[in-house]
Amino acid sequence: MVPASADDVDLVANPTIYHIRARLFLGASQPRIQVDQTTYYTNRSGDHLDRIYFRLFPNKPSFGSELVLAQVQVEERDATLDYQSERTAVGVALPTSLAPGKTVEIQMKYNATVPVDNARGYGTYNYQDGILLLSNFFAGVAVYEAGGWNLALAPDYGDPVFAETSLFWVEVTAPQDLVLVSSGSNLAKVKNDDGTVTWTLVSGPMRDLMLVGSSRFESDSLAVGHIRVNSYFVPEHREAGKKMLQFARDALRAYQESFGTYPFAEFDVVEAPVSGGMEYPGLILLDSKQYATPGEYLEFVTAHEVAHQWWYSLVGNDQVNQPWLDEGLTNFSVVYYYEHVYGPDRARLAFDNYVAARYLRLKASGVDAVVNQPVSAFTPELYSAIVYGKAALFFQEVRTELGDETFLAILRAYLNDRRYGIARPEDWLRVAEQVSGQDLTGLYSRWILEAN
Repeated sequence: MVPASADDVDLVANPTIYHIRARLFLGASQPRIQVDQTTYYTNRSGDHLDRIYFRLFPNKPSFGSELVLAQVQVEERDATLDYQSERTAVGVALPTSLAPGKTVEIQMKYNATVPVDNARGYGTYNYQDGILLLSNFFAGVAVYEAGGWNLALAPDYGDPVFAETSLFWVEVTAPQDLVLVSSGSNLAKVKNDDGTVTWTLVSGPMRDLMLVGSSRFESDSLAVGHIRVNSYFVPEHREAGKKMLQFARDALRAYQESFGTYPFAEFDVVEAPVSGGMEYPGLILLDSKQYATPGEYLEFVTAHEVAHQWWYSLVGNDQVNQPWLDEGLTNFSVVYYYEHVYGPDRARLAFDNYVAARYLRLKASGVDAVVNQPVSAFTPELYSAIVYGKAALFFQEVRTELGDETFLAILRAYLNDRRYGIARPEDWLRVAEQVSGQDLTGLYSRWILEAN
């Protein structure tokens, strides 16, 4: 954590704590990962819980993998398991109900394969072109809300993970030549007698964990205040990798000035064989294909993914059922990057070309849709136009209606109100009306709740 955010861990009451010991096997035709995990879960609800549910996303068909639980114990006693949601969730039965405020220790041992050249989904759980991507490889506790566990499963074109902020202590044993990049910070790297190394990684309050590794990675770094910004890239894309580092630096500066502090001591930009870009706490992935011929759109994607560090990472939301809340606000936030770096004219052009156009083309064809819907309610084409386009236009309308000073005050208050927590659309509207003193329900209904 940066010095100004050193006490932020105290803002999260009784977070789930993960101690993950992972071993990577990359020599065979299909890589695999072996994990020994201890989870300390505190019941933050008002209910007594008989089971704790974990998400097993490698079992999602688009991940092209299989996660096999070899052993699950609660307080060192074997547990009964209940698989749900196409085996992407498992309920671990507790020997006695867990009362509110009480903590339970759950131990797991499991193995998972990693697909090779997996073209389905975003490609973030994959081994391709010498780059290992391990998104959502671990068993993460599902979100408990409104008397039940949220086990919803998004289509392949939506983000799969809805998670609460947690703390991670991770030990990864891997081949000696692997350059490992992760959410959080690297505390130590120790050589083992068998030719492997063990990395020790620790996070601040983060709602997810990402690991990326390659023996081909080079890197370059610079500082933004107390933040170390790193760019990882393959040798043939060195020039593009250095450009991405500059884009990320400028985006962090713009968003910190606009919204508030980025709290973590590191930020990583990683070239990877993914579709477009993808965000994780403290780390973003950018499409390798675009590194080969980096154009203006890659700069936009970089600025978009960096903005997710505020809207998704610091302020969480249900990305499966209410994806517009982070994607729409993130897409609009890119305006602040362009205004800071290039000025208002370039910002308007970027917004028109990369954000508004996709929705306006849809609207011109006579089609519209309600914004506030789950991913599953949209086709891939509608999802892009409505969640990324129309939702961003809503935030533009609010800024135009209230003025930039008031709009930025709303965003800063929203960040402070829901920092490290989970926001709902009504939270954003509540904060916006409190700060502005205006009734925004008409504007909100017209853009978010109606199809026109």
